[in-house]
Amino acid sequence: MHLLIDIGNSTVVAAIANDNGEILTTWRFDTIKNQTTDYYIDNLKSGLCACGIEPSDIEKTAISSVVPELNNRFVDAVRKITGAEPRFFSVIDAERLLDIDVDFPEQVGKDRLADAIAAAECYGSPTIVIDMGTATTVGVVTAERMFVGGMIIPGVKTSHRALCERASQLSEIDKWEAESIVGRNTKECMQSGVIFGAACMIDGVIDRINDMFDMPFTIVATGGMSSVIVPYCKHKIIVDKHLLLKGIYHAVIAVNK
Repeated sequence: MHLLIDIGNSTVVAAIANDNGEILTTWRFDTIKNQTTDYYIDNLKSGLCACGIEPSDIEKTAISSVVPELNNRFVDAVRKITGAEPRFFSVIDAERLLDIDVDFPEQVGKDRLADAIAAAECYGSPTIVIDMGTATTVGVVTAERMFVGGMIIPGVKTSHRALCERASQLSEIDKWEAESIVGRNTKECMQSGVIFGAACMIDGVIDRINDMFDMPFTIVATGGMSSVIVPYCKHKIIVDKHLLLKGIYHAVIAVNK
């Protein structure tokens, strides 16, 4: 068994993968920057316990992090739980599986690279990868397995929350679905604007990338809002909620067997 950890800005997702890279189970807890190591130990231990997995069952641990100030706390937590040293997913790991053709490879978010690796490994290339979390990120991998960049866009919930905070007469929606693109009251207009707005943006971005590269991309989406938004998109988009975790596995564990 292998422990995979994705440290995101809002949430930490932990997973157990077998030796074939199958994600067997996942659990999540809040990313809280001012919490001690004990908070992360408790959440990792409780997840393992809920899955019926002993710490001694964990052979390797791989971590992807976009919150570097928490890295040392996770190293200490994993050491105390498993007795082993975790490995952090890095640009060097990514470059074993992808060519990275951007201005500053070291500045690309590890989550974006892990998504791109998993999309190429699991679904082939060329591929467009869309991760809909705190930010909506887009990555482009060519037929030659070259990551050539993409986009970083305010996330669906991030944009919605900012709108509600700035507009005193608009309140947050409690139902993440829309019956019609044309709303007939304030609540329906908010639902339509958030959901169809995001879906139309995704479709438009895909169209522009297709025009730029003129090749048949496979499109893969992941992240917490992907299952909400993708059904409203016109393009055929594969949703894989474990994409990032699969990328960590392929880049850090599979290549080091």
